[in-house]
Order: sequence, then structure tokens, then C-alpha cells
Amino acid sequence: MDQDNQKLSFQKAWHIQVAGLKMLDFASDHHSFVTYDKDKALRLFNHQGQELWHRDTGSELVSISLADTLEVLAVDADKHSILFGLEGATLWRKRPFPALMGKISASGDSFAFVTTDPAIVGADRSLRVKWAYRNLLKRPATIALSALGQTAAFPCSDDRGEGLSAINQTGKPYDAFMGLNKVVDIDISEDGQVALVISVNGHTFCINVVKGFGLWKGAPGSEFSGVSYASKTGESLIYSEAGKVVKLNPKGEPIWDHWFPDRLLKVSITAEGNGIFYATERGEIGLLMQASSQLSNNMTFQEVAVKPLSSTVPANFRKVWNIELAGTFEHQSAVCPWKGQDGVEYCLVWDGIENLCCLNDIGEEVWQNRLNGSEIMALSVSPEADLAVAVTSRGIVGFDLSGSEVFKFFGQFHSIHVFDDGAMILLDDQKKCRFYQSSDHFSHCIELDSEALEFIRIGEKALIRTETALHLVDMSGTVENCLAFEQPLSFAALAKNDEFVMCGTDTGRVAIFDSELTEVFSYNIEGKVALISYCKEHETVFASTGSGEILILKRRTGEMMRTILDGQPVFITHHESGAIVGTDLDQLGLINTEGQILARYTSPYKLKKLLPCHRRMCMIVFADEAVSCVAVVDGNASAVTGQ
Repeated sequence: MDQDNQKLSFQKAWHIQVAGLKMLDFASDHHSFVTYDKDKALRLFNHQGQELWHRDTGSELVSISLADTLEVLAVDADKHSILFGLEGATLWRKRPFPALMGKISASGDSFAFVTTDPAIVGADRSLRVKWAYRNLLKRPATIALSALGQTAAFPCSDDRGEGLSAINQTGKPYDAFMGLNKVVDIDISEDGQVALVISVNGHTFCINVVKGFGLWKGAPGSEFSGVSYASKTGESLIYSEAGKVVKLNPKGEPIWDHWFPDRLLKVSITAEGNGIFYATERGEIGLLMQASSQLSNNMTFQEVAVKPLSSTVPANFRKVWNIELAGTFEHQSAVCPWKGQDGVEYCLVWDGIENLCCLNDIGEEVWQNRLNGSEIMALSVSPEADLAVAVTSRGIVGFDLSGSEVFKFFGQFHSIHVFDDGAMILLDDQKKCRFYQSSDHFSHCIELDSEALEFIRIGEKALIRTETALHLVDMSGTVENCLAFEQPLSFAALAKNDEFVMCGTDTGRVAIFDSELTEVFSYNIEGKVALISYCKEHETVFASTGSGEILILKRRTGEMMRTILDGQPVFITHHESGAIVGTDLDQLGLINTEGQILARYTSPYKLKKLLPCHRRMCMIVFADEAVSCVAVVDGNASAVTGQ
């Protein structure tokens, strides 16, 4: 099978944590890497992440570079050049020229420096200048040096604009490539012929600098800022500081991508193209290895068993408040919590017969309105607009947040979304989305690919879910973005912090997107996705299908676990410890990020819905005969008391 048509899969081989990581560099043979941290410590590690030596440099370093000989070239804040030996000893510290940045060749025989002049200086092991290139209008932000020092490549500029220059080992310049825009990162092949370049606008260029022609050009997007080249295969990597990594084939075409859960410092691909070293701003350094079998997932998780639960970590469910309801419910939209402008969480609750109540965060009734026998189909609240709107079986009723009715009109509607300026989207009985600039001003129908199924609040905007797409709509009723899926959506919801959208499909795709619908995570599981919860604090994804299992995907460790509750999972909501899952047997279970079930509780009522709560460690439980605010805390907690 041609590699271009294969579905690549990588798995995390190992990872370590380096506290206060500031800089690092990988050897070109990828058998080691060096780090520098906030405590001014320099550390050398082997290819498995095991520390070989460390030492206190005693000075502030601004640049480090590692040779395959395990020697480290550094430049300090005083513009001295320093060479550390393979055991970490200082071989020399000199300042024949004021250096700002330095690179050592893989062989350890050649050095290249950016100086304050500005100039590019080539030097030998004794730091004797072999050549100098001074035809620079400004200081280059980066520099690359080939394995034997045959070629040094760096950004340049002249009256033609920004571009790339390269110099051979005698100091003779090759023809420059101009018009590339500002170059932000460079990598160079082992033989010194091919340079991989990325510009400030995210355009990638692969150039034969010796023969003077371009090999390919790519334009992936402005978010990318780093590159790495696999000399033996011609493959390459581009990555963004935000965490996205894309592997390219020798033609520059994307063949694999992955979103890291943390911001990236540096990423480097092995010469054979089958390994990816990475380092994050959080201090995690690790290795991804290409799986031997070709799978459909971009990133695979290593399955591990759930560890036995320690008896020292008990937890229990406690009711903060509980309100009994008079009726039963066909719809799940009779409860709507929100955080008021005063910082207090409130909750609209329909009693199932005729009364709509507003409760505060201790379950006290703030106001009540009689709906004269109308059944509530949907609720939406906007604290910024001081507006709560109920969709009833007879029409639409709007209240200000003190409980006074402010408008009413008749019609058959199914769902509602209220924007922060008081504008509304209503879903009518024809499944069309009608946009109102105000309660008495219909503006237009929002055009979608198919019938609308659900409205989801996301900040100041709204998501409209259809069978196979999500539409991002602003406060003017304009569709800003559309995210289409190849298969029908089986799940869509917002993460608790409202910054991420969680989606699942009928074919098992679990995906997370940011507020602009840019993908940050994707993984395929077996079966139709029924539930998803995303714990951003621990970078853990909880997902469930019709099998009854709950999968726990730990993004930082690359591990996956399976947990089972009594019954089929049908509800899920976020919790600080992980996720709370409700089953069709009315059992609630708190599952932590290690896959352990910390607490169980069986509701005496038929569960209808679980909703996130702004109160710490709490959730809203909506059932046939009651609505409750429930806290799940460890056995020693005393901050929350039950009623």
C-alpha cells in the first residue's frame, strides 16, 4: 500500500515532566535531548527520557543547542558562548564576538552564531571565526545548521522583501529565496541541501538551497509556527504553539494530525519519520511512536486496567436543596439554571402542572408565575438581557428576571434561544429557525442545511444542531461558521467552562472543538456515541456508547480505561473530580479521571436530566417528582450541607 493512502496512527511511548522548563533541543539522531529550566539547571536525557546528568549553569542562558556527540553549545545573557562536554563539564566560556544565538552541528565540529552586528558567524571548535556574513538589514530570529556544518540557513530581508539565505562551509552564499514573508522557523536536512521553512502567515516552503529551486509549498494556516524535517524519508512536521501538529508526506501533503492538550514549546520528528518528540509549556516531554498496524485513528490510547480504589478516598452524594414537583414530564426542558449578574446561581423550574418558579442557590423561591395550564416545551435565560423566555403549548411568554411578564405571543414553537441583547431564535412547527431582533420584530429565517434539532448557548452566540452539522450563529442571526460531519450527529453539548463543544457521531467519532469550531481533539471508538464529558482541568475525555461502558481517555498520558455502572449510561455532566453519569436504572455514579467509581447513589425518582451547576462540586438533578441541587464530596468535606 502506498504510504500516502495509509491511515497513520501514533501512540505515546513515554513522557516525563521537567518543572519550570524554559528551553530544550533534540539531537539530530534523536538519541538524546537537553533541557534548561527556570532554576538555571541544564539536564541531558537519553532517548527514553532518562536523565544522564544535570548541572547548575550559574548564569542565565538564552540559547542552547545539542550535538550528536552530546556536547551542548549555549549562549548566556552576557553574550558569552559556552561549550559543555558530554559529562556536563564546562569546556570553555568565551566572547570573541557578542553572540545572541548559537547552533552546533550534529558532528560537533562546526558552530554558527547570530551576533549583535547583525551578522552570521561560522566558527570551529576553538571558536575561531571561519567566515562571517554581514549583509543583513536586521537580526535573524532563528538559524539552522546542517549535520557536518556544510550549510547554515537563516532569515534575511532586502528591498525585495523577506526571505531565506543560506551559506556553505566556506562562507559563500547561495542564491537567496525572497518573497516568502517573515521566516519564523527553519530546519535543514542532514546533507545541508534541503531547508524546510515556515513564515509568519503559516506558509511552508521546502527548498533545495544548494541547487536553487523549490520542492513544494504549503499553506496550512497562520496558526503554525514551527517545522521539523525527516532527512531519511523527506517527511516533515509543522506545529503551532497552541498545540496542533501535522505530519506531511514528501510532497508536503498532510497525512496525520493531532491536537496536544497543552501549548507546545518544540516538536521534532525523527530522521526515519516514525517518531515524534514533543515538549509542552507545562514541562511535559515525550515521544510518540508510529504504531506497527495502520489504524483509522490519528492518535491511539494505550488501554490500561482501572486501579483498585483506596478505602481512604470515600465520597458521597449530599442534597444542597430539593424541591418536590407536582407533575410528571414528557420534555427535558422544564429546568434552566443560570448565573445571575450578582454572581448567584438561579434556576427556573416548572412544576409540571401550571407554575413556573425561580429558585436561588439555596433552593428558596424568588418568584412564581402561573401559566394557566400551559405545558412548557423549552426555557432560555439571558442575564445580560434581563430576560427569561418560556416556550409553552400555547405560545411564547417572556419575563424579566424579577418575575414580571414583559411580552406574550401565540404560535406553535418547539425551542428557544435568547441572546445577550434580547434577540431570539425560535424553532417553529415546520422546524424552521425564525430570528427575532426583539419580541415584536421578526427579522428573517436562518437558512440551514436541514431541519434544526437543538439550540446550544456558546458565549454570546448560539449553536444550531442539525442532523449532520453545527451552525454557529451570532446575535444578528447570521451564520458565522458551519461544521459539517460525514455521519449523523448522535451527541452535541457544551463543556462546563463553555469554551469547548463536544460532539459524537453514529459511527463512533468523539470530537472536541473550540468556540470557533476549530477541532482540538478527535478519536474513534466502537459504536454510536451516546455521551461525552470533557474535564479540561485534567485533560480527560469521558465517552459512552450503547455497550454500557464508559471510556476514560487521558490525553496527557495517552492512556484509556473502561468503567461500568449498573444499567445503560444515559446522562452525564462535569464534576471537578471527573464526571457524574446517570443510568437508565436511575443510578448516579461519580467517576474520577483514573476510571474509579468514587460514589454511587440510586435516585428514588425517575431521572430526566443532569445539568451542570456553577456551585462548586455540585450538579442539578431533574427527576419526575423532584428537582435537586446535589453535591458530591469526599467523606471529610464539610463545606456543603444537605437538607
